[in-house]
Amino acid sequence: MNYYYDVLLNFLDENVGFYEWDSLDNLEYYKRIPLVGVDSKTLNDFINNDVKVEKEFLELIENKAKKKGECPSYVAIFADRNGSIALEFDKDGNSISRSFLEVGDDLNIAEVLYTMDIIKLDYEVIKRIDYNRSLRDENKIKLIIRTELETLEKNKEYTKLKYLYMEWFNKEPSDGENMYKVMNEKLSDEIGIKEKRIYDLIKLSYNKV
Repeated sequence: MNYYYDVLLNFLDENVGFYEWDSLDNLEYYKRIPLVGVDSKTLNDFINNDVKVEKEFLELIENKAKKKGECPSYVAIFADRNGSIALEFDKDGNSISRSFLEVGDDLNIAEVLYTMDIIKLDYEVIKRIDYNRSLRDENKIKLIIRTELETLEKNKEYTKLKYLYMEWFNKEPSDGENMYKVMNEKLSDEIGIKEKRIYDLIKLSYNKV
């Protein structure tokens, strides 16, 4: 088994380039991770689709990656000389999360591959992955707002909750109305102009701290 060492990864359920990594993402430093050289078709399939690999391959990579804290059992980097992607699999061989690599790591791996054999993998393409930048932005906005609401509710900062409520709905809350519950439930809907306004207000308050 070949390995790549000292790499920062950002496992998500969608394809997100390293230049789009966000401060809210769970970036993880891997001390060691299996490195698998594949042909270009296989890499293209792994990048653009959810896939399922054979259990024999899972056994090869099982518990081989090392990082601080709990480490996924089945994770590896797949690469050809033009690019790479890290995938995490469940116990049945289904890909469940993915991470692109930083440019420097892509280049280093491309050099390493000249000394490695290309492995032919048996796998099944399950479904194509659609990249949706607007959805990623929407989820980020919802997370920021929801986190702020939870903090204000927990700290009983009802004046600030009322301020956000009034900015959001352009009215005062009625007597006995649970402002936190109403705003939190509103986040189940699509993000609109008002939600983006609340997001901007929260970011502004962070900048003033």
